[in-house]
Amino acid sequence: MLSVIVIILLFLESTWGFIITVDAHEAMCFYDHAHVSDKVTLSFEVMDGGFKDVGVEIWGPGDDPLHHSEQDTTGSFTFTAMKDGQYMLCFDNKISTLTPKVIMFQFHVARALGYYSDPSKRRDDVVEQARVQSMINALSAKLGAVKMEQEYMHFRYRGHLDVSDMVHFRVTAWSVFGPMMLLIMAILEVYYLKQFFEVKQVV
Repeated sequence: MLSVIVIILLFLESTWGFIITVDAHEAMCFYDHAHVSDKVTLSFEVMDGGFKDVGVEIWGPGDDPLHHSEQDTTGSFTFTAMKDGQYMLCFDNKISTLTPKVIMFQFHVARALGYYSDPSKRRDDVVEQARVQSMINALSAKLGAVKMEQEYMHFRYRGHLDVSDMVHFRVTAWSVFGPMMLLIMAILEVYYLKQFFEVKQVV
């Protein structure tokens, strides 16, 4: 029970994941604060839109460039913070002329082992050993990756389900429309033949 509480606290405190839509010719940036020796994990996946690619930039404090790519579909970056300050993750869809991109991403900051070794720096009294906290941090990051993958699979499932429902509706509509047209044509042909072979008598 204690482990479950700790994991929930970690998710609420240091992990956040979103599904966003970046319009054409638009860039969106997100920030999180990290201390020296903190482990920062950034992961993303383009779920929908065009060729499912997007530009990605990661910046450290003081406009320090850490990563830049023009066209990425998915990626995961883990690094140790060298400075205190804001770390920035930007998604750039300026290369797209019309198509918005749906992106799922996660921003995870795991405190360094020394942070939990010093009781004066801890904001909770749940964790009593720094080694346990370090293991839980690693587990939290892995659970976040699993959660992100499950959300992506759920998104793809919904897309395939919508296509399947549309195909089912069209097949059902055609299976009703076809016999109705055949029945109407048969009635019209009988009526036409009846009129064609009708003998008219002149009185």
